Amino acid sequence: MTTVLFLHTTSEIGGSDVSLVRLVEGLDRDRYAIIVALPSDGPLVPRLRAAGARVEILPVLMKLTSRRGAGFFIRFAFNYPRAVAALVGLIRRERVSIVHTNTIHNLYGVTAARVARVPHVWHFREIVWQSGLLRRMELAMARWWSDRIIVTSNAIAAMYGPERRWPVQLVRVPNGVETDRFMPGDGSRVRAELNVRPGQLLVATVCRLDAWKGVDDFLEAAAEVASADRDAVFAVVGGPIIGQEAYEDALKIRARELGLSGRVHFTGWRFGPDQMPNVHRALDVLVLASREPEPFGLVLLEAMATAKPVVATAHGGPLDIVEDGRTGDLVPPRDPSAMARAIIGLLCDPARRARMGALARERVLVHYTARQYVDGVDAVYRELVA
Repeated sequence: MTTVLFLHTTSEIGGSDVSLVRLVEGLDRDRYAIIVALPSDGPLVPRLRAAGARVEILPVLMKLTSRRGAGFFIRFAFNYPRAVAALVGLIRRERVSIVHTNTIHNLYGVTAARVARVPHVWHFREIVWQSGLLRRMELAMARWWSDRIIVTSNAIAAMYGPERRWPVQLVRVPNGVETDRFMPGDGSRVRAELNVRPGQLLVATVCRLDAWKGVDDFLEAAAEVASADRDAVFAVVGGPIIGQEAYEDALKIRARELGLSGRVHFTGWRFGPDQMPNVHRALDVLVLASREPEPFGLVLLEAMATAKPVVATAHGGPLDIVEDGRTGDLVPPRDPSAMARAIIGLLCDPARRARMGALARERVLVHYTARQYVDGVDAVYRELVA
């Protein structure tokens, strides 16, 4: 039996968190015992336990961030030895075979694994653009001290520069979705909850409300679409992250300023992960409006698997996922007018929407299933334990 210790920095529910749950669910329980170390309790904990993982809450694990200033880095540095010691104790006590750090912003796993003399896998799920110093530090630690570096997209690997400069231990394993859950079907219940009439066209962005996700641009585009299609309605599906609750209020004010009162629905966190297949089935077009490069873009796969056409900004992970003009439309980032033109083009052409949606689902079935994702990580583990 191979015991894998996962290290994660949040107990909330986002794209990387959902992908962790899918990995835990998919790994063979006859081969692997799973432990997940988290800094606190939260909505992710029951999902991991239901997936068969044992969860260890270790408050000593601090989430590394460049947003909280120099004082935080000083506290992080002083706390670092204590956190590593706690992890080394856990590794030795549970006879852990592999340490798998599930985010670039966790510096504990690589040191704890070296001290305990077990292999370390560093899973990069982010593109670090906020801090050049932090990015260089994390990339260097992974290059020199990790046995394997897993990236979910070429855009993440490109933090190392051109492909010829990528570390030899770097492996690309894209995320995947359960195509038996995310599949075409009836979205009428969600449409009814949002007061969308039968036949009325619904365009949505699905994300947590963080400024870089480009919800402002989506609203600007929605206003242009609304002027061209007086019956279309819009939805912002997702709520604010902790500490940015005021951003949601600012978005609602902006929607009113744009004349979208009654045309755009802010759902907050009404829909949980289990309800997302029905959310995507309710849509006519899914929009990913990220202003900064999206590391992967899991929400695109979820929409595409339900045979929905997508409009996404042309940088980061979407460049891997979306075949422009075939399985979706790519538009320049920070360009609401280009986004609006792409949305209008789809709304005005039902046949193209249906054709693009069918091709989108086919692409997910070929390249991005949950089984392919789990098998890719499993192959890394087998190589390491061998």
